[in-house]
Amino acid sequence: MLLFKILLAPVLIALVSLAGRKWGPGVSGWLLGIPFNSGPILFFLVLEQGAQFASRTAVGSLLGILAWAAFTLAYAYACLKLPWWLSTLIGWTVYFVVATLLLLVTLNVVPAFMVVSAALALTVWAFPKAVLLRSPTSYGRYDLWLRMATASFMVVTLTGFAKLLGPMASGILSAFPAYTTILAVFSHRHGAEAAVHVLKGVAVGLYTAATFFLILSPALLHLSATAAFALAITGGLVVQATSLIYVRRNA
Repeated sequence: MLLFKILLAPVLIALVSLAGRKWGPGVSGWLLGIPFNSGPILFFLVLEQGAQFASRTAVGSLLGILAWAAFTLAYAYACLKLPWWLSTLIGWTVYFVVATLLLLVTLNVVPAFMVVSAALALTVWAFPKAVLLRSPTSYGRYDLWLRMATASFMVVTLTGFAKLLGPMASGILSAFPAYTTILAVFSHRHGAEAAVHVLKGVAVGLYTAATFFLILSPALLHLSATAAFALAITGGLVVQATSLIYVRRNA
């Protein structure tokens, strides 16, 4: 089980990174809307803590999208004038403030989805304008390995702390923008415009994660884990395919 946790997440983030190199930063950010981090965490929680716990955690993960989206917007504005490390600090501060406030919120999955959907629409609308200059991009020798190592660390750590945190808190924490931060920082090295496009792609792609959690939370209570995840993945991918149209035109 531990080996599976360690290997699954880095493979997924490596595929996202390679896709971004081929099709651009907006697409790589958009791909992060697929819940590569929280999806595996929820899967392991079903096996380790049971369907009831995982179902509540999925609601927490859905609400956590609000903090995730807040990070994308904060970093996007900060990176236009500030270096990557300060932009990251500002983005993380905003994330933790919103995440802390979310701990006080009690919503069922459908109202939570409605709030998140409205917030995502506002976030995408509020993004700064940035013209992406098309030019060859060079990547550091250890770029991909760093992303993969961080992915393993996040999945193992978050599933390990889930029982101590409880379902809602661990769900919100599973939306911590670890992968998003990595993509934003490495894109920022090639210009603020690239970072903005990555982050806007993430914000658009988060509709996929929201749909995934909306379906998964009730499905876990009525279906087998396999059927619940299959149904949630199918619904999420339909939304993902639709949002690609927007990303290709605007992100």
